[in-house]
Amino acid sequence: MSDQVETAAEVGTTTEWRRGALVVHVTGEVDMETCDDLRAAIVEALAADPRALVLDLDGVTVFGSIGLSLLIEVRHRAEARKIGFAVATERRAVLRPLTETGVIDLLVLRADVEEAAEAALATPTTA
Repeated sequence: MSDQVETAAEVGTTTEWRRGALVVHVTGEVDMETCDDLRAAIVEALAADPRALVLDLDGVTVFGSIGLSLLIEVRHRAEARKIGFAVATERRAVLRPLTETGVIDLLVLRADVEEAAEAALATPTTA
């Protein structure tokens, strides 16, 4: 019998308005176990109908492949609602898979929330 205790992956979100953009701060692990919770928080944020949405991923410790799909999905949801969208992070755990898969080229990515909010607000939202 092992003394190791498995803990469930957790993701947390908080929101705030910054420079006219709604920022969703994400902490913890983005993986198969947590993706639905994160998606629900993002859908709720989009329902607030902000001019722009920023996902702050600097608090993310694990970023699984499902996170890549989720970012593309959020980008499409934001475009469909004519909401500017950007991602803020300098976290290697996020940047590495974004870069290795090329998903980084599909996103507006900035190092911090302020820059991301500015970029998201400036993103043309006419489709």
